[in-house]
Amino acid sequence: MQIDQFQPMLRESIDRFLSEYRHGATDFSKFSLIFSRLLQNLPDPSLDYVWFYSALTFYTTKFASVPSSSKQVLATKVLFQLLVSSSSSCNLVKKVALLAPVLYELYHLVVENNDLKREVEGLIDGIVSYISICCGPFGAEFDQADDDGMVVGLNLTPSFVDLVHVWVVDRIGKNCDFGDELSMFVPVVSSRVRDGVGVGCKIGYLAGVVMCEAFFLRLCSKFGFDMLREELGKELHDCTIQMLSGFRSYYFHDILLRMLLEPVLPVTSQLGSEDEVFLQEILHDAVVTADYSFLTHQRGFHLPCNSLKNLAVRWVLIADNAIRSARELGDQAKVISYVNAFSKSCLPAVLIKWVTNQTGMGERTSRPNVSSPVSLIKWLLTVEDQGVRVFDCEIAKIYAKAVICKSRVEYDLRAIMSNDNNLNGNISFCNDDEGRGGDKGDGDLEMVDSVDNEFMAATGLMKSTVTDGTRKRKEGSNIEGEIPVKFVKYHFHDKSVSEKFSTLGNDDGLSSGSEVDNPVSDEDMEDMKQ
Repeated sequence: MQIDQFQPMLRESIDRFLSEYRHGATDFSKFSLIFSRLLQNLPDPSLDYVWFYSALTFYTTKFASVPSSSKQVLATKVLFQLLVSSSSSCNLVKKVALLAPVLYELYHLVVENNDLKREVEGLIDGIVSYISICCGPFGAEFDQADDDGMVVGLNLTPSFVDLVHVWVVDRIGKNCDFGDELSMFVPVVSSRVRDGVGVGCKIGYLAGVVMCEAFFLRLCSKFGFDMLREELGKELHDCTIQMLSGFRSYYFHDILLRMLLEPVLPVTSQLGSEDEVFLQEILHDAVVTADYSFLTHQRGFHLPCNSLKNLAVRWVLIADNAIRSARELGDQAKVISYVNAFSKSCLPAVLIKWVTNQTGMGERTSRPNVSSPVSLIKWLLTVEDQGVRVFDCEIAKIYAKAVICKSRVEYDLRAIMSNDNNLNGNISFCNDDEGRGGDKGDGDLEMVDSVDNEFMAATGLMKSTVTDGTRKRKEGSNIEGEIPVKFVKYHFHDKSVSEKFSTLGNDDGLSSGSEVDNPVSDEDMEDMKQ
């Protein structure tokens, strides 16, 4: 109640600050003195008061010095130190959430002046180290949860909207709406993640967003120097693993996985498309092999089942994507590494346990004998069809369906290629006239495209080119001199072929096994080589 009684004073002070700023004021020390005393009298000051006091001090310092690039970096460093010292009595979650203005300043410093990369890199490293210390060896305070599965603590108040305007006032127009201001203030996450930030948002979620911004800023700071691609890849991978291990927060890992499921990372403005793809490959490799056991072995409390289930679903989808990409590139070592990581991870077991714990599901479905992400995803879709909501959003469900559609096409085509000596009666080579009228043979590929398009439309993007590089069909069918080939789906009746593909799961994606098996059997190895 003590904090609430100061809210009217805060709102009035924000209005006065904005008015004076627009009229050219450069000294806000009188405001700073008032809020400095307030912070000293509050045992656990809210984010609102710490942010406003820090903004007043930051702007006063900024206007008092001669404008220069190095002075801007120094001012941002002072802001970081001020936020750390002002939050000494705050809980660990709030300590991290309070750093949002520092990352906002750092991002725009780098974007507006690329020559500052080296100076900014050192400050980013310091911020990452500070966040790792706040997370501690167990990340307990970040993941303490109430019955709704959210971090215990105050939500962001209506003053959050005004405070965002305070921080971006020097870079944005007077009449911009909050969405534009928030995009400016929290630039290094996707729009879907950013949509979760606002009035009523848990401070733990904001802390997760801040951690993701620090994560991406540190990785982006590694680009742009004279370094061989292989060396850069190794440094990025090592840096990623270090942060994944140090940032022991459910919110951070969940938000990161959500962004990795989106078509592009929120760093293209800094890196360009080629480097963004390069970074995405490294991140997929790192998150698939990362250790998430800390999420299931917290001391003194447990994450809510739904929260952990949603994170596990995202991870399984990403694991499948990583395995598929490695197989397409012919990198069998990575395929084996990812499949082994899948079999050893605690997350598939989390999903299976969550499903069997749902009311009545233990009697209605058997536990799957999971040998790959595809078989687990197939089982989860079957469970969803039986009335249990496994996927927390429609995009995740569409993504899962796309995985199954693509896997069917891949398995059929690989089987055809591996048994081509016995398929003379099952593959039709059509002349040009037959090819124009026989589109039914492309049904599976068209089904994949329809799901792909549905997913891309749902995420707000459409692919203009073939993304997987493995198939180009009707677009190039009229190339002069090309012999059109139509694949007719081959139905397997041969017993040996059926046995060979039995490890992929039955039609329902269900079996009677109780644990995740070691998938790298002789049959699996032979299948991956094809």
